[in-house]
Amino acid sequence: MYYNGSRIFLISFLVSLITSVIVCILFFFVLPIGQTGEVVIPDFTGSTYEQALVIAENRGLLLVKGGEEENERIPENQICRQVPLPGSIVRRKSSITVYISKGSSAVMVPELKGLGLSEATIKLNELGLRIGDIKTEENATVDKDKIVTTQPPPNTKVKKGDAITIVLSGGTEMIEVPRVIGRALATAKRIIEERGFVVGNVAYEVSTEFDVGIVMAQNPRAGAKLKKGSKIDLTVATVLDQ
Repeated sequence: MYYNGSRIFLISFLVSLITSVIVCILFFFVLPIGQTGEVVIPDFTGSTYEQALVIAENRGLLLVKGGEEENERIPENQICRQVPLPGSIVRRKSSITVYISKGSSAVMVPELKGLGLSEATIKLNELGLRIGDIKTEENATVDKDKIVTTQPPPNTKVKKGDAITIVLSGGTEMIEVPRVIGRALATAKRIIEERGFVVGNVAYEVSTEFDVGIVMAQNPRAGAKLKKGSKIDLTVATVLDQ
């Protein structure tokens, strides 16, 4: 009899404990939505306004569209921000203001090297960018009036509407080759380098017309127009070895 009484007491205790747990669960999770009139605000981030509206109505909340904002993380037409924050507890019929993402306004500067201004303008306009300052610099590898580079450089992230500075090639300056025939080799080298050229191959030939060490021929000829930095070959007079 004593054993049965203890068993009955234990069973009664467990039933009471389980009942208490159920009551607590109902109090904390059911009553806030129903009887107490309080609701935990869900996270609407990443939902469309229409999806969030259905969720809000089911929770007894009012959804208000606060406007649009640029956002690099949340795709266009999805909710990117809400007030109050998710997890906040409010009364039913409370208003939740949400803001819709317009997407990111950041774009990458395209590669424009080798293009003309008209082509570059079209390409930039397609990305929501525009041409700003236009500069010119001497360049031996890019054709004259073609784009050498941009500022900011290609693949730099900028905002739509930003101005991109264009650097155009001015080509390479054409310089007249000086006459160095009849000059001493050292003097000829100095003249060539002062004009922006480079001394190329120097050959030696026997001559009865020119003194030893005097330039007797040059290639290209004097008066020709060459790009800055071009090489000029020289032939210098010498004598037969005895």
